[in-house]
Amino acid sequence: LALGYDLPKGLGDYGLNVERLVELPRKNPYVLFLHGTTWDTKHWPEAYWRELAERVGHLGVAVKLPWGNPVEKARAERIAAGFRHAEVLPKLNLAGVGKVLAGAQACVAVDTGLGHLAAALDVPTLSLFGPTNPGLTGAYGKAQIHIASDFPCAPCMQKKCTYQPTAEDARQFDLKREWPLCFTRLNPQRVASRLSTLLLAEELR
Repeated sequence: LALGYDLPKGLGDYGLNVERLVELPRKNPYVLFLHGTTWDTKHWPEAYWRELAERVGHLGVAVKLPWGNPVEKARAERIAAGFRHAEVLPKLNLAGVGKVLAGAQACVAVDTGLGHLAAALDVPTLSLFGPTNPGLTGAYGKAQIHIASDFPCAPCMQKKCTYQPTAEDARQFDLKREWPLCFTRLNPQRVASRLSTLLLAEELR
């Protein structure tokens, strides 16, 4: 809009040949967790990722976790720890990540560049937005679902959370495990419910 263009009304088509990336026949279904991002405030709490991984396992679906640096690898290992259905992938280049993305039944992503690659490959994706605005940085394409926090200060667009928890917050949430608090509005139960609906829709297509 700032450049004078109208927003597109149709779905995105990036012209990528997804079939060339996908192994045929497809192996066991899996969901990709795109957990890596830049700002600390954009990270969904690790405890939430672990609970979601457990819930995905109850659906009979595997979880795969890519990583791009040692910090992301360590996070992926903590998320996957103890889950037989969760796999931390080896170090992959962008083409390798694209191949894994193309074969996924769905993705769950934070506000991250790989979410846009998932959209370009038409992979159904739930993108989670706490401090940022999906209207500005949300992935555009088919079956892209943006879940934005409605916490009072969201979207703050800040790299560092300056929210001061109230006494009620301290009673209601684990401030060490559920930070930043804007993501408490996007808890694992809510995300798992949306993901289950998304997976069912893909099965019925």
